[in-house]
Amino acid sequence: MLKKLILPIIFAAVAAYLFYSAYQQRSVATFLWAISFSLACLASATNLLRDAVIVIISLTVTMALVETGLAYAPDLMGKKPDTGINTGKDKSVFAYFDSAQTYNTPAYWHLGEFGSQPQPGAFTAKKVASNGDVLYDTIFTIGKDGFRVTPQYDANLAPKTTSDQSGHRINFLGDSFTFGEGVADNETMSFYAGDLLNGGKAHSNLKAYTPLVVKNYGIHGWGIHQSLAVLQSQLDTKADVQVVLTAPWHASRVACADFFSLGSPKYQLEPSGEVKRDGYCRSFAWVEHSPKALRALVTSSKIFNLIQDSLLVTTDQDKQIELYLGVLKTMALESKKRGERLVVGFIKADEAWFIGTYNNDKVLAKIKSMGIDTLDLTLAAKNEDLSRKYYIHELDKHPTAAANLERVHILLRHLEKP
Repeated sequence: MLKKLILPIIFAAVAAYLFYSAYQQRSVATFLWAISFSLACLASATNLLRDAVIVIISLTVTMALVETGLAYAPDLMGKKPDTGINTGKDKSVFAYFDSAQTYNTPAYWHLGEFGSQPQPGAFTAKKVASNGDVLYDTIFTIGKDGFRVTPQYDANLAPKTTSDQSGHRINFLGDSFTFGEGVADNETMSFYAGDLLNGGKAHSNLKAYTPLVVKNYGIHGWGIHQSLAVLQSQLDTKADVQVVLTAPWHASRVACADFFSLGSPKYQLEPSGEVKRDGYCRSFAWVEHSPKALRALVTSSKIFNLIQDSLLVTTDQDKQIELYLGVLKTMALESKKRGERLVVGFIKADEAWFIGTYNNDKVLAKIKSMGIDTLDLTLAAKNEDLSRKYYIHELDKHPTAAANLERVHILLRHLEKP
């Protein structure tokens, strides 16, 4: 009798370990292996429905092998997912988040109105390299509305004025560059804009914008489609100036091609060149409304992402860029209708990023041809030549405080022009 239980006990122990490992690592392949060993335990312990159980085991093992293979496919093909942020040339050194930090954890993220968005609170953010370098060690403060707080100058922190005309406002919209990935709350573009204008250090022609409150609507991993959705939402986004920081690699995010675009606003291109809201990116309603733990597991599946890519995503880069340009055109018309000034701060992508007929110059020319007020904020003739002082680390090319300050100086000089 005891001998008959040895194999089921071994299978059960392995399954328990794999379930725990799958939970810890959010690994779908490990989860499938855990199910396989659980079923093997059942099949070895009883004859009940053994044939059916064996068939299910073969299916889960096959899915686990496919899941594992898809995970290694980019490495085998010599490709890496393109996030738009360079990560250095020395592949023997890699970056990771410190286990004690609270940013980039389930406690930080939730699926909100505009897709992935932070929870309110103060979060520690520490990123280190395998060689011991500290890329950054700071705090991200998130307001009650789910957006980063700008100390002293945030629109939600500013005291109410007796007249609607006595105060002025600038909104900053964009992704992690706008948010201020890796820098402190008082080192973002929004902070420097408020500090320079309210501190009286800006050019005299810009006194028309003081006293000034600012709002940071940038979030890690966002694209300009989320910026457009913010302007079209019920949030109080009325401002004198809407500043949109963008780069060509936002095009894949706008087209829902990146896995982290799940649940973000989806738009379709109209014959007019504008865009119209069309639901949510990579949208399967049952996934979006499932419990957080299950949603995290499902959306991390390579098989699930492959299905999404096949059914819900535009992979042609030229079409992605055309949709991206349509979002910018719609933002410009939206701002004009609201009587606001829109300024697009353009940051060039690496030339190697382009695989279609577009390049940085062509994208920039297209934006300007639509009559959109645009300035180049790359801080270099080519993104590949960006000075070391303007990015955090070779393993993380997010802007430093110096880059944010320099870009605000360029912006303020530009705002002097009518």
